[in-house]
Amino acid sequence: MAAFDGLAFVKAIQEKRAPGGGPPPWVAHMRVMEENLIESVEPGRLVTNWTPGPQFTVNDGYVQGGLLSAMADGGQFTTLMSMFTEFEMWVTMDLHARFVRPIKGGSTVRIESVVLNKSKTNAVVESTFTVDGKLAAKITGGWRKIEQGRTEQLKSPGS
Repeated sequence: MAAFDGLAFVKAIQEKRAPGGGPPPWVAHMRVMEENLIESVEPGRLVTNWTPGPQFTVNDGYVQGGLLSAMADGGQFTTLMSMFTEFEMWVTMDLHARFVRPIKGGSTVRIESVVLNKSKTNAVVESTFTVDGKLAAKITGGWRKIEQGRTEQLKSPGS
């Protein structure tokens, strides 16, 4: 497999140079690149500042919890990518979300994602959401590396 500099790839995103043909469709549709700006990146750690727009809120103006999980999912993959020396495909196997306080649309949300553990085929990544220095949510993801084109690896045991 060809050499790949994951950290350089993430830094290109930070500099608003869309590598690899641009963001995934869900990121473009939800305008995530406009509202979630990378503050810093190093191998295994990503810090972003997100100002959720109205498309992330429910009628009372608070951010819908499932969308926080989607933001964590995307950020966690990007955090894993910062460690790649060749391109790898990783999929989310589970997400565990703990919501501590609601997040109002338009607030500045600091999201820090950190790789807690990574082996050749599995990883655990944690995303912490804070507003004004106060914990709002903590979302932990379990990740698995798959071979590109090998979707049979995603089948549940016994299926």
